[in-house]
Amino acid sequence: MHPSSLLSYYPTYAILDEIVSYGNYKKLNIFIDLKNVLQTTYMEHAIVNIVENSKNTKFIDTSIFSSLVSFLSFHKIYGMKRGIDFNFIVFFESGKSSYHKNISKKYKISRQIDDLYGLDRVDRELFFNVLMSNYQLIEKAFNKIPSTTVIRLPNLEADFVPYYLLSRKFVPVDGSVGNITYSNDHDLWQCAADHSYIFSKSAKSKKIIKAGTIMKHILKKPTTIPDIYAPLAMGVLGDPGDDIDGINGVGPSGFFEFFDQLIAMTGSMGDIYRNLKDNKSLFKITPPSVVNKKLQKVVDEEIKNKTLSKAIRLISFELLSRELDDPNSTEMLEKRQLIEKRMSDKEIVPLEPMRTALTKLGVYLEESTIDLLYI
Repeated sequence: MHPSSLLSYYPTYAILDEIVSYGNYKKLNIFIDLKNVLQTTYMEHAIVNIVENSKNTKFIDTSIFSSLVSFLSFHKIYGMKRGIDFNFIVFFESGKSSYHKNISKKYKISRQIDDLYGLDRVDRELFFNVLMSNYQLIEKAFNKIPSTTVIRLPNLEADFVPYYLLSRKFVPVDGSVGNITYSNDHDLWQCAADHSYIFSKSAKSKKIIKAGTIMKHILKKPTTIPDIYAPLAMGVLGDPGDDIDGINGVGPSGFFEFFDQLIAMTGSMGDIYRNLKDNKSLFKITPPSVVNKKLQKVVDEEIKNKTLSKAIRLISFELLSRELDDPNSTEMLEKRQLIEKRMSDKEIVPLEPMRTALTKLGVYLEESTIDLLYI
């Protein structure tokens, strides 16, 4: 299977040129939501191909690993043509996110994979073993390759990683470097900020999410509501893709209508974060009976089921980041230390030993792709 058929999340040169033009950047950090950009891996033709390629051979199918090498090499070629340096940060998780499951058992439950298009138990196990082997190889090998960092979080959703690294200044945010996150998950829109952009690609469209446009994309209409209120809007509307319940019967137009009344009751996002972190009421004042019927639904659902509070906890990257920062959170200590270690320690394996090691593992690479990553 050709690498680009597994990882097809390629931007055009025109899209990269546009982002570079925003700040005349000479360096770009590329944050790659690995499992999101590899969605093709779970399509029937890819699953069957991977399983068949792994049978009757002493080597596992490493096309997932090879597809990432080709993907990064594409950017290096662009960089050589345009005089742009690249730094890559690949992030993904392993296991279920205990933080999110403790808030809602329904979180991402629809993403659980069942029979894999009718594969028998042996072939299903083979497929998942191939996946895990590729993820392990990606983590181990790419962390030894220049200008590439892989962050694999055990039992914690990794979507917040770009937000955490940017907001906690693990990477430059002063305008000297442009930052691009590759993902079409809407919750990643929270990462859009000054000099930080989202490249969202689907079968029907390609778009760049910039600072100041997040709420416009959420509400699907021009608005002056600041981006910082994105988790509040997403909480009200819900996120079916992640199985996060919003307020039934309330859509973008409703949120737009009652926004001012809602924040009069909740306070700023800073107030909301403090109250949720301290397990206090979402409302800083006792909600009066409201005239807007849709807002009344929000209030009633929050009082009865904590629906909005739960949704914001599940969606907000800032809340999760604060949990990670909390010195008293022993559950998060391992994750925080892992991120800090990955962003500070780097031991490079030279090109030839790396090529030899990959060859022994039966890794197929297109000619010169691995070489480009060492330029």
